[in-house]
Amino acid sequence: MAQFTLRIDPTTRDITFDDAGIMQTVAGDEATAQNVRLTLDVWRGEFPFDPTHGTDYERIMGKKPGELEEDEVPEVIRDAVLQEPGVAEVENVEYKFEGRELEISAAGRLENGHTITTEVTKG
Repeated sequence: MAQFTLRIDPTTRDITFDDAGIMQTVAGDEATAQNVRLTLDVWRGEFPFDPTHGTDYERIMGKKPGELEEDEVPEVIRDAVLQEPGVAEVENVEYKFEGRELEISAAGRLENGHTITTEVTKG
């Protein structure tokens, strides 16, 4: 039996409903991709039920490029993505600082061999 979870709107972070007012769900690879996106969208310690969950943005946000180790941003992102069960490997991390925002794109290979991608902008 496939696991499923409620679908969360990537922009508003609200639960979504269909035209009949029924809560929408996602399953399989789509659920894993959503969970990775939500992990990247949350600062470590922000989720009160598990303070170790989330992305350690404290290490990288608000710093000048010269203050960061060469691989520090991808390492923080990889660590966050690998929190999600089912992700076997982070295949690609791309990022760009745009003013005070960090644009992230990550791709990972799941234990089932499929690939997921997700994008997040943090400010």
